[in-house]
Amino acid sequence: MPVCDHVRNAQLRAPSSLTPVYKEECTQCFDDHDMDAGIDVCLTCFNGGCPESPHCHAHEHAMKTGHHLTLNMRRVSKDDERPAKLTKLEIKEEKDETVYQTFVRCWGCSGAKVETVPENVQHVVQGVMHAVEASKGGEIKAWSEEVKPCKHFDSLEQQVGSEFSQDKLHQCSMCDKRENLWMCLSCGHSGCGRRQYDGSGGNNHAIDHFEQTGHSVSVKLGTITPEGTADAYCYTCDDNKMDPHLAQHLQTFGISVLAQQKTEKSIAELQLEQNLALDFSMTTADGTQLQPVAGPGLTGMRNLGNSCYLASIVQCVFGTDRFRDRYFPTASNHFLSCPQQLPAQCMLCQLHKLAYGLWSGRYAILQTGEDGNLGPQKGISPAHFKAAVARDHPEFSSMRQQDAFEFLQHLTKQVAIAERTVEGGSQDPTPIFNFTTEERLQCTKCNGVRYKTQAANSLSLPVAKRMAEDGKAFEPISIDECFRLMAAEESVEGYRCPACNESTTAVKSTRFATFPKVLAVQVRRFEFVNWVPQKLDIPVQVPLTAIDLASFRGNGLQPDEVPLPESPEEAVAESNEQPVDEEVVAQLESMGFPRVRCVKAVKQTGNSGAEAAMNWIFAHMDDPDIDVPDSQPAQTSAVDPAAVEQLMAMGFPQDRVETALQLCDGDANRALDRLLSTEDDVTEAAAAASSDAAAKDESQSRSQYELTGFVLHKGTSVHCGHYVATVRQGMGRDASWFFFNDAKVAAQPDPQPEQAYVYFFTRCD
Repeated sequence: MPVCDHVRNAQLRAPSSLTPVYKEECTQCFDDHDMDAGIDVCLTCFNGGCPESPHCHAHEHAMKTGHHLTLNMRRVSKDDERPAKLTKLEIKEEKDETVYQTFVRCWGCSGAKVETVPENVQHVVQGVMHAVEASKGGEIKAWSEEVKPCKHFDSLEQQVGSEFSQDKLHQCSMCDKRENLWMCLSCGHSGCGRRQYDGSGGNNHAIDHFEQTGHSVSVKLGTITPEGTADAYCYTCDDNKMDPHLAQHLQTFGISVLAQQKTEKSIAELQLEQNLALDFSMTTADGTQLQPVAGPGLTGMRNLGNSCYLASIVQCVFGTDRFRDRYFPTASNHFLSCPQQLPAQCMLCQLHKLAYGLWSGRYAILQTGEDGNLGPQKGISPAHFKAAVARDHPEFSSMRQQDAFEFLQHLTKQVAIAERTVEGGSQDPTPIFNFTTEERLQCTKCNGVRYKTQAANSLSLPVAKRMAEDGKAFEPISIDECFRLMAAEESVEGYRCPACNESTTAVKSTRFATFPKVLAVQVRRFEFVNWVPQKLDIPVQVPLTAIDLASFRGNGLQPDEVPLPESPEEAVAESNEQPVDEEVVAQLESMGFPRVRCVKAVKQTGNSGAEAAMNWIFAHMDDPDIDVPDSQPAQTSAVDPAAVEQLMAMGFPQDRVETALQLCDGDANRALDRLLSTEDDVTEAAAAASSDAAAKDESQSRSQYELTGFVLHKGTSVHCGHYVATVRQGMGRDASWFFFNDAKVAAQPDPQPEQAYVYFFTRCD
């Protein structure tokens, strides 16, 4: 087509190195640049969309935003050779064998191909071509080492060499290498990189130059960005470093960083690629090879690099009917009504996208191997979902291995927050995990009792550590015994009884007040050795048939029991008390920390998980008030209007937001935890009379559960190793078990839950 007005009048800006560019995968489904239709990248906001049916999200985005011009990118070939084992000295530049077929499309002209691309569009096209895919950008940043400057950059003496010329920087000064070139920042010498153990890579000419001249620091050509960042290296320190004066140093050679464009992969990008090549076998403990399967609900998830904790939890959670029905059938409707311009930055968009990817079956296709046999599927990449759910979280946004149980708690919290913006949370699927525990405390002197209920969405069970007769292994323990340990009475020394008005001993026990639809259970199968968590291989016997938890139900105040009076101080303290995650408190107590310290640590870290709370305890061990309970009421003070607005945008009323912020000293994260953990008093009072009896009857008649999924951990600690999941589909005789190992999915005829870390039990309704 001739140049149209949309192209002629386009006012576009090329992406910078900080601009997210979604060019490998549609942000609303998992169609990618390897498919026949390729991916359309918006040349205005750089959103990625599929250009053809069944969804045509690129056209939908153009009509919704008025961004008519896109760049269609289709990858037509690639080098599938597995990289060599990663070591620091073996991170090498590899020639990019990827070939893209591209063209500019105008959706304002019914998706017609633009035959002649003018300069005002061409420079944006080039920027997109050289940009790093948005999802990989975050991963690269997380994989990057903590690079710091060194004194050799600060004290750098520069003298332009007599043979220096910018025209010669495209090639090594001592050989014909044109890739992986390093420019000496002292004299401008251009040298190729290190020779690798297998003979590949460069010819060591950059290092040879350092050994001959003593010029320590250099920068990798092709990695320089207009923002003044680049790979830099100090040969004296023999490590990657940051040059805080890069623009100034390059200007000595007449090189302006503003005119540079990144054309080569950085060290972090190369490291990411090689880490993603990790592989795990699909065999059982006895070496039996599992048969790969694929289909709706049997879609694997590719490992992003230490993302197995996320994939295993997601497979179990989205294996529940409530999550599947909430996000899978309604995906198209949400995409049409979502106010977010960039779907990749919308949590609800990514939940719908993930559900579609897992349950549509469109991406669950077994690949044919070189031998002609069917092998594992390619799987979908959860990169966009991970970026959305882990945004601003220091641990889950990193590429480090994480605790799967802590991620489950984080996931349910983020889903609940996102759902608050839609019809006040009426469609939120996370309440299937919600239940109430009943804590009973009795003074052993006067026999007075006190009952307290606590909202929860998961349970942490203790295990008994008993060695077998041979002294080499642990005796197995039944899941029923784990529940009995949870419900057992424990002594509370130094309890200040309000009836006796003196310090006595009390006994405390915890039971279920209500039962959830899906009970998520963590088994605390670990202990601390020299303050390092070590996993205990204690087998937990879990039946695949129904279990009944009726014996662990609390009964509330009985006719023959006398309630303990509540002192005015306790009443004030309880009204101002910040909700704490009792599961995290229980984990910390199991490590030997006093409860007062555990509660205080969980509060101070805003219910951020056991690791954050444990680190707080270690950092405040010498505080004089470390063992003094927080009993003083919070002081009423002015709250930050920005924090009020932020929380109100999540659907909470202003009065509750302001109260929560005042009680949490203005901390928005702690206030959010309080808002999510406590219901509106007015709503509770109005609903109590009509729902209490029905809820009690339901909980009494529905205490039977069946195991429907579990997450297994392989490794010595929950923060290293590998997570896999086993999930049940169907009920009764039609039930089948399936094993999920990242992108690999297989039928599991004989599930083995004995060594699982997290269990999912579904109530038999």
